[in-house]
Amino acid sequence: MPKKVLIITYYWPPAGGPGVQRWLKFVKYLPEFGIEPIVYVPENPHYPIIDETLATEIPKSITILKQSIKEPYKWASLFSKKASKTISKGIISERKRQNIIEKALLYVRGNFFIPDARKNWVKPSVEYLKAYISKENIEVVITTGPPHSLHLIGLKLKEQLGVKWLADFRDPWTTIGYHKQLKLTKASLEKHKDLEKQVLNTADQVLATSFTTKTEFQQITNKPIEVITNGYDAETPVDFKLDSKFSLAHIGSLLSK
Repeated sequence: MPKKVLIITYYWPPAGGPGVQRWLKFVKYLPEFGIEPIVYVPENPHYPIIDETLATEIPKSITILKQSIKEPYKWASLFSKKASKTISKGIISERKRQNIIEKALLYVRGNFFIPDARKNWVKPSVEYLKAYISKENIEVVITTGPPHSLHLIGLKLKEQLGVKWLADFRDPWTTIGYHKQLKLTKASLEKHKDLEKQVLNTADQVLATSFTTKTEFQQITNKPIEVITNGYDAETPVDFKLDSKFSLAHIGSLLSK
């Protein structure tokens, strides 16, 4: 009998970019290890990047649960479509290049939406998933962030149901490069750190994508931390011809610090 595992993720096809890849691929291969993945995603997300082709990689046999989400970035785009799109990706202009609208959006994002703009999805998700977990006898819950508000869903489910919980961090939380640019007040910064500490010390297992992040988290928690680095799917068809040049590619963001 396969073990039922609930995976809570924001990024899921048709989302494009790097955030969707990790758990889309894990879901593809988990059944080979006797695990039945059940995926919980937003019904009406505001993805900054779209890649319709990734939908073909979703295994037809898995259960996908969806719940509506209120996306503030849709409203923010009414003021500045460009600024809201870059902020939603975690890409923030240098301070000297920010216009007054971008500065205002950053302040609102950093101080009114803690830990992030998807915080309003936490409460309805917890209420919906509590009933589902009890009905379907889910043994393990996995949350993946960013957005780190999804870890708050796992935190509440752990506290209320006692279910085993794994928190997967594709990026750091309070030490990520753009965090210092969110124009946080002292109180907001402390709230971010407090939530980060709660998550790291309540999860049964913490997953990270790098040993640097693991080292940072070990200063906050004694809970077990495993590093599962990002990789690639060797079964993905590749149709190109090699040339005589040697090329290196960095797939992701380059941060100044």
